[in-house]
Amino acid sequence: MKIPVIVVDDEQVDRYTARRRLDRHGGFGEIREAVSGDAFLDEYCTKPNAWPKGTLPMLILMDINMPGRDGFATVAELERRNAAGLAPPSLVVTMFTSSSSPRDRERASALRLVQGYAEKPLDTAGAEALCDLYTEFLRSNGMAA
Repeated sequence: MKIPVIVVDDEQVDRYTARRRLDRHGGFGEIREAVSGDAFLDEYCTKPNAWPKGTLPMLILMDINMPGRDGFATVAELERRNAAGLAPPSLVVTMFTSSSSPRDRERASALRLVQGYAEKPLDTAGAEALCDLYTEFLRSNGMAA
């Protein structure tokens, strides 16, 4: 099983670093990118049933600080669209940030779809933690791991 990923970040260098680290890890499959929260929502969450049934949940690395709609607002909108059937029914959202603010962690934990918090730059231990988080999500939701 290779974990499908979407990195949502306005900084090209952060997307590149995350992609390289995930590629090197070996446990991650296709890695897609979105340059903003709005670009992510427009690309992946606008059509009913756009995601094929039976596919693995996407791991979303969501930057917190982005121009326009920030990561928190993007996830809140993603939750709304998820409830309306305009987003995949099962997602593993991880807030992806350089912020170590306890307030940001509290805000992240208040969002239903957020499963974790990863700090930039993503390193080997961070990639392994994402893999473990994803595997635990599958197990706890009765999906094959």
